[in-house]
Amino acid sequence: MIVEILEKVITSTKLKSVCNLGVWCISIQQFDASLLTAHFGPLLWAIVHALDNPIGSLSITFEAVQAVMKLATQLSEKMRDASYIWAPPIYRRLVSPDKREKDMSERCLLKLRSALRPPPLALSKAIAVDIKKKLLPAMKELLKDGMKIQTLQAWGWFIRLLGPCAMKNRHLVNEMLKIPEQTFSDVNPQVQIASQVAWEGAIDALIHPSPQTPKTETAMEHNSQQVRRSKGIDSENEADGLSKRIKLIMTPLIGIMSSKCEVSVHSSCLNTWCYLLHKLDTLIIHPSVIKFVWEPILEVVFRVGPDSRHLFLWNFCLDLLDSLALARSECVSSDFNHQVNSQPSVQTSIMGPPFSGECSWKHHPVKCLPWDLSQLEFFIKMIHILLRHRSMEMVTPETKSISCNDALRIFRSVLKGVQHIVRSSSITFNEIMSCLNTILMFLKKVCEDSDSEDSGINDLCQTSLQFVEVATEELEPSILGSPLYKVALDLQYIDNLESVNEFRPARSLGVCSTDMNMVPPILHLAKLYFCVVVKLTSKAPMTESIPQGIHRYFKNLLHSFDPTEILYAFVSLLCRHSATDCLILWRIIANCLRDYIASIKNLSLLKTESDNSGYVVVCHFLCHPFAVYSCPKRQLTPMKTSGSPELSFVSSESQRNLELEHVIEVWKSLYVSVSNASKFECSSSNIFSEDLSSMVNKCLDGKRSALESGTELEKDRDHCGLSFCGHIAIFVLEQFLKSGVCCKGSRHGSDAINRSFSGVKNSLGFTARSAHSFS
Repeated sequence: MIVEILEKVITSTKLKSVCNLGVWCISIQQFDASLLTAHFGPLLWAIVHALDNPIGSLSITFEAVQAVMKLATQLSEKMRDASYIWAPPIYRRLVSPDKREKDMSERCLLKLRSALRPPPLALSKAIAVDIKKKLLPAMKELLKDGMKIQTLQAWGWFIRLLGPCAMKNRHLVNEMLKIPEQTFSDVNPQVQIASQVAWEGAIDALIHPSPQTPKTETAMEHNSQQVRRSKGIDSENEADGLSKRIKLIMTPLIGIMSSKCEVSVHSSCLNTWCYLLHKLDTLIIHPSVIKFVWEPILEVVFRVGPDSRHLFLWNFCLDLLDSLALARSECVSSDFNHQVNSQPSVQTSIMGPPFSGECSWKHHPVKCLPWDLSQLEFFIKMIHILLRHRSMEMVTPETKSISCNDALRIFRSVLKGVQHIVRSSSITFNEIMSCLNTILMFLKKVCEDSDSEDSGINDLCQTSLQFVEVATEELEPSILGSPLYKVALDLQYIDNLESVNEFRPARSLGVCSTDMNMVPPILHLAKLYFCVVVKLTSKAPMTESIPQGIHRYFKNLLHSFDPTEILYAFVSLLCRHSATDCLILWRIIANCLRDYIASIKNLSLLKTESDNSGYVVVCHFLCHPFAVYSCPKRQLTPMKTSGSPELSFVSSESQRNLELEHVIEVWKSLYVSVSNASKFECSSSNIFSEDLSSMVNKCLDGKRSALESGTELEKDRDHCGLSFCGHIAIFVLEQFLKSGVCCKGSRHGSDAINRSFSGVKNSLGFTARSAHSFS
């Protein structure tokens, strides 16, 4: 009875106060839902009558809007179904010249957006008709009158409410798109920001929600397989349609991010971009999304660099990329919520709170789902772009440091994901090999780029070493050290080193790096590490942290992988590099090898057996300094030292003498360690010394042959080589004699003494060859 009276009063009265009172009663009523449902039709028509406002009273319109919101909270489903009836009188006022009417309508739509998103089909059809007849001409008039922000606010609502009808009314949509086309490039930042916010309406219209994201690891793996299958023929048309819609949405966003705009405009653009990622939901790692959504924006931001003006944009994009990379290894889908402070800007928000000095992405959570190996190239490309700043001349050291550290962070996160993927039972051998080759080619490029001398060889090389170290740490030894996953070793890269020389003494020892054409991935990483260290030690001043890092890396290799393979690889690589600079690396490895021998219980590596490759390679390693000092004397290479612009000779006489002392000291220490570890019984105590002396003699024979057939330059006396061989010969002879005395009383005394005399003979022969070779 009361409801019927209210309906009649509102629709029939000519008095403003009476009509206003009737609508107000509806807006504050507390009727039971069943009663409202029974009289829903008459009530709704009464409210629509008040919204149409035939009396021309703004207060009546206001109360009618309040009544709509009241009914929407009480009968949400019925109000949504009937939105094509009550929504038009509200959204039409968005193009009203009366600012009060326009603001009131927008506030109402904001509060009722849950009932309008996504828009019901009936509402979409109704607004399509309205746009053609009234709204589009009205927006054009507003734009002509210079009311750009109001036009964009209305446009955002209209395209959003057009919803599923947008793709069926392409001509109408094309006409509508002409409005933001004029405002995206406006010189006024406020208009540009309003364009970005309005563009979210286009995203709502063109990108439709996807199914709920899976939460468990099994479900996520299934989701990844679904994405992979979406590349097939069955979904070709759908994927093509998605790509076209994404390109349409992304075109103005890429243009804004690529242009020189105010930071507030760029931050608003990122906000809109994030909204697109949010709407894409489980399509977040679809190939088209990676190519057309992720890649362009990240590339633009990362190419600009982390300068003070754009640092927050850089950090936001970096955090988002890192979140995506880690999604694979964390085994759960993650919502990325991040808050960034930007410069103050104008209030132009259409959906949500006004755009102010605080630009927040918390309203647009991005679901970072597990990716597969098809996305690896994308991550590698982004890391390449991050790293490009390290070799740019005009970039500050701080910017270089930030970009390198951030690139390393993303690389580590990507490798965590890769490791998680290769553990999967569904991964194939070819996929693993392709993945490993991609990572190794990337690392090779990073290491090669460290050749640039324009931007500090020390920093470039240390960054390259860090990348190799991260790859060794994050990928499991079962993959890196497996003989199943052999990769081609690029020896050409080693040959490009300035001081490479496959010298005769090394060949006389039987060490040949051509045996390493196809190697496990860890040996490829070790090769890259070696090459960068060689460049670092030959061209840059040695800092304390460099030897520590090399020692730590080599120690990790020995304990995590086959020590014989690792040591053989380094011996082979050392034998391709004859410069005395390489003795710095040899000395560091020797110290690490000595510590390794002291720390392990299983000494099978050092069993003195002819077929024990570990024992043989240790002997070869100890022979390397002899091979280096037996090489023809080389021209000294000038280089720039830190703190001085002048060229200075690194290998000065005093420096070489000091290095010689260090090499002799380390050699003796390693010799004692290996000798003690190889003594399983007294009768075999001198086998190691005898074998080593024999190898050294072959090396010195190679030196003598080189002198007999060489040039005058090759016959120059090498005092360092003579001094080294002299000290070592005396030391080895002393060790022979000590071992011989110790064995006289043993039950194998006679054999031990004979072997001792044989060792002394070899040692004396070694001494004689040293004197002859360096005289």
